[in-house]
Amino acid sequence: MGLDLGFTVHCKKHEGVDWIVKKLVFAALIMVIVLSLSGIGTIAASKTIVIGTIQDLSATNALWGQSQKRGIEMAVEDYNKKGGLLGRQIVLKAYDFKLNVQEGINAYKRLVSEDKAELVLGPPISNLLLALAPITETTKVPIVGEASDTRATSQRPGKPWTYMFASQPTCEDYGATMAAYAMNELKMKKFAVIYNKGNAWASQIAGAFVSYVIANGGDVVGQETFNWTDTDFRAQLTNIKNRAPEGLFVPEYLMQASQITKQARDLGMNMTILGPNSFTPPMVDLIGAAANNIYFVNNCAFDTPKAIEFTKRFQAKFNDNPTVNAFFGYDNAVIAFEAIKRAKTTSPDKLVKALEETKNVEGIIYNYTFNPTTHRTIEFIPTIIKIEDGKYITVGPYQR
Repeated sequence: MGLDLGFTVHCKKHEGVDWIVKKLVFAALIMVIVLSLSGIGTIAASKTIVIGTIQDLSATNALWGQSQKRGIEMAVEDYNKKGGLLGRQIVLKAYDFKLNVQEGINAYKRLVSEDKAELVLGPPISNLLLALAPITETTKVPIVGEASDTRATSQRPGKPWTYMFASQPTCEDYGATMAAYAMNELKMKKFAVIYNKGNAWASQIAGAFVSYVIANGGDVVGQETFNWTDTDFRAQLTNIKNRAPEGLFVPEYLMQASQITKQARDLGMNMTILGPNSFTPPMVDLIGAAANNIYFVNNCAFDTPKAIEFTKRFQAKFNDNPTVNAFFGYDNAVIAFEAIKRAKTTSPDKLVKALEETKNVEGIIYNYTFNPTTHRTIEFIPTIIKIEDGKYITVGPYQR
């Protein structure tokens, strides 16, 4: 009390000192307000967990990208209704990379540096994931995607990219399975292939198909290629038609696969057309009368109870039909979210360990278990689907 009285008396005797004290008190109050507001921001941020996704939302694969983003949104909504992750609500940040690899790289870096994303759910585009793989070694923000190209998850055999994971089978699985079914079940021996030489995914699947055919006594009478921006494939298809294959393999993304199929039929090419899982809906809507005598290998059947239930939910929410990418979007999110729950943190090292230990995680397509040395799912139950009279008909599971 004496100290307070003495200080007050002292200030009364020195007006200049009184002014200085008032300034100091005012500055202190400002500092308290700033720190308080900063604390509020920190508390608010701690109540959310940011998950990123990079998709083609406006270019030629926008149908896939939009559907996959919606599948992720459904998973986020489901988990947030149950309390989110680690006591925090999930916030999804989505970027459109317009099927441009550099745009995708920029989006990933923005998610990491500006949005502070804890994990990124990747697009179904191998070219972008191949470019992002080495970058993740520095950023340490994991990506769970579905690149079929093994180079997107492995630096070399037995040495995975630390932060890259894939829920989808490999290009080898797709290409060789389709070739095996065509040769063993459809009794074909003579094939042709057409694919985008700039598409890593397509090139790898085409190579696997050709290798299997040749190794098993078949004949590949023609291999035609094209570029990303091509829309007229009649020259390549005419070359193939003149070689009279029994089967035409088209390992290409939805839009170009649809254009190729339609143009082939317009040229009177009535041979069986074969494809990978890009031939899923809405391909029959895009090719119209050409939707006949087509077989493709898919990750799952669309008439399973889980697939039917998910499709109904998707239709009710978006007034649209899901592509297979919506299924993958949902499943990739589930894989990631369950890993975060097991890790009890988003610390990169612990999260990577939890992802590597993914075992029997229930998804829409199937239950996922990752191989820690490949960072890929070990589950692959290929399903052969036939397109006939504009309808998808499940032939059944097929193991080569």
